[in-house]
Amino acid sequence: MRIGSDEIVSFKEFEDLLIKATNTANEGITISAMDQPDRPLVFVNEGFERLTGYSKEDVLGKNCRFLQGKETENEPVEALRKSVKKGQQTTVELLNYKKDGTAFWNRLSITPLKDKNGLTTHYVGVQSDITELRETQKDLQAANKDLALFQEKINFELDQARRVQNFILPSLLPQSSKIRFSSVFEPMDQIGGDFYDVIEIDKGVYGILIADVTGHGIQAALLTFMTSFAFKNLALQTFSSAKVVTATNEKLYNKMPRGSFVTMFYAVYDSNDKTLTYTQAGHPEGFVIRPGAKEVIALKSEGQLVGAFSSELVNYSESRIQLEVGDKFLLYTDAILEIWDSEGVMMNRDNFTSFLIANSHLPIQDLLEKIKLFGLSYSGKKTFNDDFTMVGFEVLA
Repeated sequence: MRIGSDEIVSFKEFEDLLIKATNTANEGITISAMDQPDRPLVFVNEGFERLTGYSKEDVLGKNCRFLQGKETENEPVEALRKSVKKGQQTTVELLNYKKDGTAFWNRLSITPLKDKNGLTTHYVGVQSDITELRETQKDLQAANKDLALFQEKINFELDQARRVQNFILPSLLPQSSKIRFSSVFEPMDQIGGDFYDVIEIDKGVYGILIADVTGHGIQAALLTFMTSFAFKNLALQTFSSAKVVTATNEKLYNKMPRGSFVTMFYAVYDSNDKTLTYTQAGHPEGFVIRPGAKEVIALKSEGQLVGAFSSELVNYSESRIQLEVGDKFLLYTDAILEIWDSEGVMMNRDNFTSFLIANSHLPIQDLLEKIKLFGLSYSGKKTFNDDFTMVGFEVLA
């Protein structure tokens, strides 16, 4: 038999070479005779001996079923039988046992050897110990199960937090012949950091708040609850927007997690004389939209973030404007301005104010809905990248 260009070896030498090569394999390799009773093993390599603990003398002449034990499942064994009966190749994973009784998971691949007439004379088996892999898979399945249960618990808690957060939002906005309120609230997640409120402080006098707490999720929800309750209790005590924001800051400072804060815009509207008093605290400016003059008036005042600094370090000012019949007042969170189009161009303030002027004739409810659609159209997306909140009113009389 020729092996190389200049070397000829005998069949016996070639057989020894194959056996030597087979013995270097880590996997167990066996050959079973199909033309003998009970299909005994006629060859096992050293890898099989290392894998099972059985020696050649222990196993040659025996059927390989001696590796099976009390916990070996019948399904893979039956699959082997059917494949052998049909003379087909197959691979199964089954629990086998070493000579010392130690169980191990065996990935067994059997391949038929056929003679020139197509009859199966032998089967070659390749066996691999996959016990560690199976244990890893088992651990992973258990971890996935635990993760699914944890996710289910988190989803439940988020749903409960969302229900509570919806509770702090006004279910019905005040109604009056002199003023019409409207709002839009769409959290990015199940629960978000935005919230708003409209309360009647006195007959015909209304407090309008919009706020944005840092972050999302349960922590943001907890901060919205804290801020909302602090605000509501304080707002009923005074008509001064600056005093309410200042007192809210005092309530929240040193009670919020490090790095957390709230932006707020709070206004008090007296429908009896049409005056609007407002305080801006780190929040985007508000707008008065005046349809008759095709004008948008920006509402700004000096004020820092809420809850981030002690009262000695902050000062919240108060500004005032006289409204007219037909005016619309608008507060919003920054989701409407932090929008990018498909080319990465961010919407600027001029885009927004131009849109407001062009649609200033619309009733307040229709205007808010159109602003939302305008933002989504600009981004080309179906949802905003942040909580989207607006609240406003129009002066009717």
